[in-house]
Amino acid sequence: MGGARSFSYMPGPRPLPLLGNSWRFALNRKPWRTRALDVTLWSLRALAGAGGAAKVAKLFGHPDLVFPFCAEETARVYRREDAMPHRAVAPCLRHYKQELRKDFFGDEPGLIGVHGEVWWRFRSRVTKHVVAPEAARASVPELDAVTTEFVHRMEGLIDEKRELPKDFQTELYKWALECVGAWALGTRLGCLNEDDAAAKEIIRCIHGFFHSVPELELSAPLWRLYPTPAYNTYVEALDAFRSLCLNRLTDKGVCAKIAQTSGEKVAAILALDLLLVGVDTTAAAAASTFYLLAKNGRVQNRLHKELDKNLPQDRVLTSKDLDRLPYLRACIKEALRIKPVILGNGRCLQSDTVISGYQVPKGSHIVFPHYIMSNEERYFPSPASYVPERWLKDHVDQQAGGRGACPYSQGKEAEENEVGAGAHARAVWLRQRETGIHPFASLPFGFGRRMCIGKRFAETELQLLLARTFHRYIVSWQHDDLTYSVTPTYIPNEPLQFTLQPRR
Repeated sequence: MGGARSFSYMPGPRPLPLLGNSWRFALNRKPWRTRALDVTLWSLRALAGAGGAAKVAKLFGHPDLVFPFCAEETARVYRREDAMPHRAVAPCLRHYKQELRKDFFGDEPGLIGVHGEVWWRFRSRVTKHVVAPEAARASVPELDAVTTEFVHRMEGLIDEKRELPKDFQTELYKWALECVGAWALGTRLGCLNEDDAAAKEIIRCIHGFFHSVPELELSAPLWRLYPTPAYNTYVEALDAFRSLCLNRLTDKGVCAKIAQTSGEKVAAILALDLLLVGVDTTAAAAASTFYLLAKNGRVQNRLHKELDKNLPQDRVLTSKDLDRLPYLRACIKEALRIKPVILGNGRCLQSDTVISGYQVPKGSHIVFPHYIMSNEERYFPSPASYVPERWLKDHVDQQAGGRGACPYSQGKEAEENEVGAGAHARAVWLRQRETGIHPFASLPFGFGRRMCIGKRFAETELQLLLARTFHRYIVSWQHDDLTYSVTPTYIPNEPLQFTLQPRR
């Protein structure tokens, strides 16, 4: 580590004696708010300077946090990790698995909230059934059936102004949960059926779980001292999910194959983990992609053309149908760049390391702030612009430059706006082509052995929902811009009242 500066010199907010830096979040003042960590990250980015790093030291119950705001530094740390990379553990989930319900989990704590040998052993049992591309491709017909039902349900939810209801985010949770049940458990959970009492109980627990997570995992851990209301809600929900995964396991779905080779307990634990990370994240990604498409008529117009040309009518979709939709995939990647579901991924250092020229001691928690890097000009020219073309090798679309009428409004002004938007998109594409896309500047699913294990399934779910919805509707947004909070997923605060107009 010759030449590296001492860790004490790394910029960051100064901790107070005894109180450390925890008092900042306890006061809940900008920029130190757990629900506004995007603002916190931008503040730390300013402290770090060009290509540097910042730290937040002395947080109660947490190791020192280091934030390297550099894609090259992110790549170096990721690539040097060993076969069993350590992530920061969610304390309350670890408590549930390894203490409160240890009699059930035992030596099989699953994938979420654990690391080390037990994590590696569990992952080795399940990886080939979940990560293999063939698994997600084979699930397309079942997921398409769920999605088609959901899109029909959306029509019934629309009011007289053709707006979706204020609780549409909850509807997206139902869709995502139903999808997890279809591909993981091989069964329908009934979440899209208003008359299903069991499904209503599942939805209630989902709500309780996601509302309790920020308080338990991001705020002061009062649950360690006494069972807070959020803690009780959290445990009740996890118990319900565990029973669900045990009772709904069938001879179909991804987990059925794992049950055959490793037993029903391992399969149920995997299903639980997939449910915990695959509902709010996928629903949040769907919400942001809907929003960005609804706000960008030029992009939606081009997507409509691709869907009209390649999406078959009146039959269940297959993976080959999705293969013919590269612009749709680019729309999703661009949405996850601007509004990633998780603002950053983390690793717990297993040895002393030099990061951005500073000596960082073993045990520190490195947070890779992908949200900041994917919204910086140096990596993505015009970062606030929603330009899916930046992910394509060729700009191609002849009407992206403005030829052709915009379907969202009429008149000369609309055509001029379309021409301007197309010209801007091409300029961004050309600049991005010159810059290139750094492979570690936008990592919405993480990287390496601890990459999101359900990545391929999540991408498939999103492609199906967007293809089915935008093939049928013109989606617009008639309200003020959405604001976002961390809950711990990055999700809109306001109701998702999209306007849907039939295309045919």
